[in-house]
Amino acid sequence: MGMETERLTECIRRAVQHAQFSNFYRNRFDSHVMRELYARKMKREYSLSNTDAIILHKRASAELVSELLPKLTPYSSPESGAVCNGLYDLMGSLTSPRLPSVEDYAKILVVAAARIGPERVANLFAGWLEGVPVRVWLCALLKGVRTDRSLRPVDGCRLETLPGNGDEFPRSLYVQIDEHDIRNEQYAHRAMLCLKHAVGPALYLPNRERNTPLQRPRPTILNPDLSSVSVASLCRAMSIEINNYVDWFMQWWDYGDVDAFFLNAGFSSGRKETQGASPKLISVEQVLRCLELHGLLEKYTRLDLGIARWLRSKHPLAEVEQLVELRIALESVLLSDDKGSVGEKRYRMATRGAWLLGKTFKQRQEYFRTLRKAYDFASSVLHAGNPKAKNKEDLVKVIGDAQNLCRAAILRIVTDAEKTVWPDIVMGKGFGRVPDDSVRDSALGGGKIARGIDR
Repeated sequence: MGMETERLTECIRRAVQHAQFSNFYRNRFDSHVMRELYARKMKREYSLSNTDAIILHKRASAELVSELLPKLTPYSSPESGAVCNGLYDLMGSLTSPRLPSVEDYAKILVVAAARIGPERVANLFAGWLEGVPVRVWLCALLKGVRTDRSLRPVDGCRLETLPGNGDEFPRSLYVQIDEHDIRNEQYAHRAMLCLKHAVGPALYLPNRERNTPLQRPRPTILNPDLSSVSVASLCRAMSIEINNYVDWFMQWWDYGDVDAFFLNAGFSSGRKETQGASPKLISVEQVLRCLELHGLLEKYTRLDLGIARWLRSKHPLAEVEQLVELRIALESVLLSDDKGSVGEKRYRMATRGAWLLGKTFKQRQEYFRTLRKAYDFASSVLHAGNPKAKNKEDLVKVIGDAQNLCRAAILRIVTDAEKTVWPDIVMGKGFGRVPDDSVRDSALGGGKIARGIDR
């Protein structure tokens, strides 16, 4: 900490010691109560309506304003002296004033210091003066996956499982859940994916065009190696890696310590259905393979439909719906160059899948029968409304085995060093060759079909 930052820290500390705050309920309290309310995540109690709700001792305020004035001059309007506050751009006027006076900006620092401490506030402010962007996390709760510890596969990416006690949830999630919400238990023990982003600046120069409509800055992912990664695309890769339906059901932004600078932080989130498949455990090595697989899948957009339909077949749907989705997936993956007649599809799909994945004659026979049977069941559903299976156990087994084969075909295509040329495949080119595919070093499932697949 430099001398200037130390001096600013002491000015903020003295201002905090005598500060008073008045919340929406007109309850007045000091910095010690503010700190406790913030630590207990009692948002309704610690939120403030505006800077008038922050009362500072005149002498301490004057001292702090005197310290801030030369630092904020480059970021202030030459005409009015108003500070160009970039925190307003993040959430709007209810959270932070757009063009506060230096006196009001000093109050913003004081309320933040009452919540997280003068040293942390002074250090963040010093970074903003030097152009350091605001760091935020895009967070998502996932279904279909879990961890046994916090996983940090690469810089700026974190995957962990929430505790069972809601009081231990991250602040940004906790304040969005109503204490009387009967669905609280649906958040406990869920996997949470976090991707680090940069947004800002927290202070901007006054030469921003006045007549240009305000556009809130778009966060950019901090790690350039993850620049093309999204929550949805990483869920897709995880689904293939662990052979389970993985998707997000809630997304939101976590502002970390910057949240303390907001007078009345508002939160919004995207939400989807919370129910899904039973979660499967994922390791840090598997997450790394997911990131590698994500990069490979970007180059194979022709597989997008097949993967999407394969994922839908993994939904907790009725067997008839799974069969239809699975047939579309298999045709999209194995008949992507289809120009033949409809009557040939069943035979060609089963043949291609068998030759692509089977290492031995026995394996190819079994894969051929499985794919053909899955196709027949799906055809019966489409034409007669019923798969016409002998029993449910046989139907469930065929669906599971065909799903494993579809997944294995996707992985084989994206990880094979050579482009898949189907006429060459069915004539045995590369037969017995196992591609160098560290991505597919994971289990393909527990059944006989899965164990036999040439990886």
